[in-house]
Amino acid sequence: MPRETLNRDQIVDAAIELLDEEGIEGLSMRRLGKRLNSAATAMYWHVGSKENLVVLAGDRVWGEVELVDPQESGWRAAARALVSETYAMVKRHPWLVPAISTHFVYGPGMARFQDHSYAIYEVAGFQGRDLDWAMNTAFTFVAGTALLDATQAAAAKADADDIAAQADQIAAQYPRLKERMAVLGGADPAELLSQKFAFGLETILDGLEARLRGQGSRSPVAAPDLPAEPEARSGRGADEPGDAGAGSGARTDAPGDAGAGPGTGADESGDARADESGGPGTGPEDATATGPAPDARPAGRPRRTTASAASQSVRGLFH
Repeated sequence: MPRETLNRDQIVDAAIELLDEEGIEGLSMRRLGKRLNSAATAMYWHVGSKENLVVLAGDRVWGEVELVDPQESGWRAAARALVSETYAMVKRHPWLVPAISTHFVYGPGMARFQDHSYAIYEVAGFQGRDLDWAMNTAFTFVAGTALLDATQAAAAKADADDIAAQADQIAAQYPRLKERMAVLGGADPAELLSQKFAFGLETILDGLEARLRGQGSRSPVAAPDLPAEPEARSGRGADEPGDAGAGSGARTDAPGDAGAGPGTGADESGDARADESGGPGTGPEDATATGPAPDARPAGRPRRTTASAASQSVRGLFH
């Protein structure tokens, strides 16, 4: 019975499963090929490189976030839903936040999330820089909370008894800390995480609402070293692709190149092609593992040439 033809969607789905189980360190083309009963070379063929695969997987999981219309529910309810949905998603995929810090994870899924975030805070009344910072504050809260939760869970799992004993010994020297640790130590960890997240989220929403009441959103606050909101420019001198003196002409050192195509394997240590595929004859032969991959470049992934204004914006907001 002939084996079903492998495609990129199948590879991305399997990669997400492996990433959920093992993290970025556990993802390799060889292990993925074994899971799909195919050769590692076939993985490279369809996705170009491990780095591209992480980008594709990361963008795919952003599509899991359900969006609530702020016009129907009100901005605060929509913001609460978006932050909660995003937190649940990154808890399901704990590798995503670390991946964002090392990969340019941007595509249709992330763009959809970003655009909806802007819509929520625009409905609230934020404009200009304040609109950017309102959106970024909520995202940073989710990313930071999820990363801290994952780090603490991993540490507790490693040597829970030793860590607890050491923490108690240190806290004994500080009366307020000792008192609070005694109270929190008897609580359900899952309930504490839930309460902590809810408190932080509502505090952020309260702060954003207070800002709108106190000074409105028509006076964007720029950081001391950040220029004020630029006015739209037209005609000669406006930013154009390829203009070395324009903002969009800055070179982006995004990791890797989504269009690297098969045969690069630069994401793996050493000779990745030899390592991952094990050379000719390793793993079952894949019928599609010849010729260039027609769709190896993920949608929305720019070539490593000049950075677009959108990529600069994403880096500023999410990194």
